[in-house]
Amino acid sequence: MHIYKTIDEAVAAVQSYKGLPQDFELRIDEKLVDPLGVNMAILTDAILAKGWWPNGFEDCGGHRRFLYR
Repeated sequence: MHIYKTIDEAVAAVQSYKGLPQDFELRIDEKLVDPLGVNMAILTDAILAKGWWPNGFEDCGGHRRFLYR
């Protein structure tokens, strides 16, 4: 389990993943969830560019686990 601590690292993980979206989970450090949502907008753009859709998230105490479909 890897927790991404920078938005660039998280976006790179999404862009380089080759499997099915439902087999991918992205764990983001809580500090990346900024009040204006800029980091999450950047990440969502990368997700949508792959043709994926968000499929919920779980707050895991210090990080969030995001799922896709």
